[in-house]
Amino acid sequence: MENLYYIWLACVVSACILVILCLVIPPKIIGRTLPFFLAFWPSKNIQLDFQSVVYEALHRNSFNRIVHYSIFIDAFVWLLIVNSFWSGFLYVALLLFAIQTLLIKEIKFTILANLILLSILMILLTFFTHNYIEYLMLWTILSAALRLIGHIFEPLPPFLIDNSGQFSPMNITTLKKLGLFKTIALFPIGFLAEFLSGQPHRLFLVQMNAITSKFYQHQHIMNWKSVVARGIKCCKEGIKQESLLKDYCRFFKK
Repeated sequence: MENLYYIWLACVVSACILVILCLVIPPKIIGRTLPFFLAFWPSKNIQLDFQSVVYEALHRNSFNRIVHYSIFIDAFVWLLIVNSFWSGFLYVALLLFAIQTLLIKEIKFTILANLILLSILMILLTFFTHNYIEYLMLWTILSAALRLIGHIFEPLPPFLIDNSGQFSPMNITTLKKLGLFKTIALFPIGFLAEFLSGQPHRLFLVQMNAITSKFYQHQHIMNWKSVVARGIKCCKEGIKQESLLKDYCRFFKK
């Protein structure tokens, strides 16, 4: 299992490099290969409406939606892995998570998200032993690969092929327009993006938003019915008319 540790570490390093590239490469260039790269910008991680609508737009296929529920498990797996290296990292991670949820400015959501995360994590830590750390690392790799497979059943996101802002059907004709290099690049880049998405500060919060909005009305976060409606509209009609995505679309103006 030692080789697995190095494979997992290589994934972490590569994912960190990808985040850095998202921050430094001109948006018009990186956005032609990595869809919605803005989702990895720190400032966007506290804009839950943006994250939620993008999530809904990108996950319309039933199989893809089901496999993406693994993100909920990944959130806890990542914290257990962090704790196995040094428990001090865990406290830093939890503090940053709490700060992030506070910046969303929805106090009920912040309380519930942190309570759920802490409660389940405490239960897991009670029974967790470091003997299983390799299996947790394997889970993060396999679940990311499974989510990548799920996206094969989805249309290609906007701006990978042209500036129309429309989603393109996943077929041979579309992939020919995309080109061999980009088609091949989509797989490792897509895998690393999904590998990153399993961390608790990412799409776990979107899924928490979907759950908590069923119990009470958010004050500062869009209700989930609106999120779904706008996500479906983006997928069917394109994203240029979606106000939440105007900042993203401007990067691709001719």
